[in-house]
Amino acid sequence: MANLSVTTAWNETTAFVGRESRLLFPLAFMLASLPMAVVGAIMPQSGPNQAPEGGLWLILLPIALLVGLIGNLAISYLALRPATSVGEAIGRGLQRFLPLVGAVLLLMIAGAVLLLIVAIVTVMLVPGAATQGASGTPGPAMLAAIGLTMIILVPFLLFFGARLMPMTPVAAAENGNPFAILARSWALTSGHTLKLIGLLLLVGITVSILSFAVESIAGLAVMATVGSIQPGSTGAFLVQLVLAAMNMVVTAFVTVLIARIYAQLAGTDQAGVFV
Repeated sequence: MANLSVTTAWNETTAFVGRESRLLFPLAFMLASLPMAVVGAIMPQSGPNQAPEGGLWLILLPIALLVGLIGNLAISYLALRPATSVGEAIGRGLQRFLPLVGAVLLLMIAGAVLLLIVAIVTVMLVPGAATQGASGTPGPAMLAAIGLTMIILVPFLLFFGARLMPMTPVAAAENGNPFAILARSWALTSGHTLKLIGLLLLVGITVSILSFAVESIAGLAVMATVGSIQPGSTGAFLVQLVLAAMNMVVTAFVTVLIARIYAQLAGTDQAGVFV
């Protein structure tokens, strides 16, 4: 089992991002942040417990997610192969995004099965939840069952999130199929689960607080200058651009950090391509 130092990985990340920010930030912005900003700007607002209405955003969302995957793969490859050009990194992303998509789809299927099992069990355990669910009228019992389902799922999400954290750099650096990506990530993180769960929690809490603060400040500033913020309006797009700039920085740092963690776990400084 390889040693893992998150501090070392972070120091490598800050040094690399500081040195290569001219390349990383535009790449993260154009491929990861801006497409999602466009989707966020045109997505209709919805009330509590209501899904947004359909529209163009439903078509653009999967495209933005795929482009984001390519961007993350390219950034990971740059972090593992510092001498690589941006064009080569994007080419590697285009070459390897389908296996990564396949791995993500496998996880989504497994997650859906797990969610179904946990939901069935919690509905059976909470008195009255099954009746309310069958009637189609959510009540306190059904809401309690949903809340209990979410609480039960959190440990699973943290565990599997930690064990499969290196999926993107594995897909970028290695040449395996979706099953190989999942198996390799699982093997690399063996013995480091608690440390990686702590990292997930730290990053998640930090990004959530930062996102809330930036969105609140940007929203107030835009309303003070251009008026109310409505889906598809200039104000909505300006807020999303500010969030995209924040996400650009977050994406660059987090993606490089995970790549450098992978480099340690893979047992090589440059984490060359494996077969």
